[in-house]
Amino acid sequence: MPFRALIESEIEIKASVESVWSVLVDLDAYSTWNPFTPKVETDFQLGSDVVLHVRLKPGKPLHRQTEKMLAFAEGKKLAWGIDRVFPVRTIRVQELERIDAHTTRYYTSDAFHGVLTPLVMAMYRGAIQRGFDDVGRALKQHCEAMPANTALPSDASAAE
Repeated sequence: MPFRALIESEIEIKASVESVWSVLVDLDAYSTWNPFTPKVETDFQLGSDVVLHVRLKPGKPLHRQTEKMLAFAEGKKLAWGIDRVFPVRTIRVQELERIDAHTTRYYTSDAFHGVLTPLVMAMYRGAIQRGFDDVGRALKQHCEAMPANTALPSDASAAE
């Protein structure tokens, strides 16, 4: 399909993969650190709804969007997106890579394809890029402020 776009962001975090993962799957705490998506609702099961409450611009109301859980790999990867027949399909990925015992690479991307992709990019590319960069910085700040190698208990591991 000729209409494609990719938005990416990555950051290195001075925290273990386990610590960063525990923050990513602790959805109840998103409002304490995540400026772009302060509320996410899902059970992490493949095919389940992922209800996102996204703040495209600081100080503006949240935009509610429902997507589907597309991938879940414990400690490594979350992915959701719009996979139904629609003029724009998306795949949002968040991945963790262990650099060493106390350093993690966080990578996120959103791939868009479909005939409305140029319009979506014209309207929202800057806000999405800013949001992804803000999430990376906020995740880094939050994880690095946690006691070293502290992983929160995760109910999400049952979804594997």
